[in-house]
Amino acid sequence: MKTIIEKQLIEWREELAKQKQKQAQARKVLEEANQAILMLEGGVQAKESLLRKIEQESLPTGTVELTQESKPKPSK
Repeated sequence: MKTIIEKQLIEWREELAKQKQKQAQARKVLEEANQAILMLEGGVQAKESLLRKIEQESLPTGTVELTQESKPKPSK
């Protein structure tokens, strides 16, 4: 009976070590994913802001540009 318990204890300790290692790897992956998400969100916000700025600059301001055309007038 004692050997069975000792054997099971060894197996459980090995499994515990595996699960802790797996957990550490998962935390690292989660941290990397969180970092990537933050960088992408920042990039999206920056591009959206730039796009809004471009759109505002292209809106008419209420002024009219006068251009002079250099086409000759047809003679009669």
